[in-house]
Amino acid sequence: MRFSFDVGVHERHQVTFSFDKFWGGLSILVDGEPVHRELRVMSVDLVKRYQFTVGVDERHNVLIEKERKLLFAGFRPQRCRAYVDGHLVAEQTV
Repeated sequence: MRFSFDVGVHERHQVTFSFDKFWGGLSILVDGEPVHRELRVMSVDLVKRYQFTVGVDERHNVLIEKERKLLFAGFRPQRCRAYVDGHLVAEQTV
């Protein structure tokens, strides 16, 4: 799963989220620079949230939620939603 979205009006930034549901690699990049990276082998959370702020002069709160099923998550569709300042800006299901 990989998707990108833009943040900001006057100060533009591109946020890229990628997750490999079979191997567990997850990364969040802002303008190509890593904000968060992890390797998830096992998780008890059905919804994982990643929150961070983007921008210097024009600041925006970004929330990315990754939702998975309880059993056999690597073989079932997983949904990911991205919010900027509380508004849904991107959604992907893989």
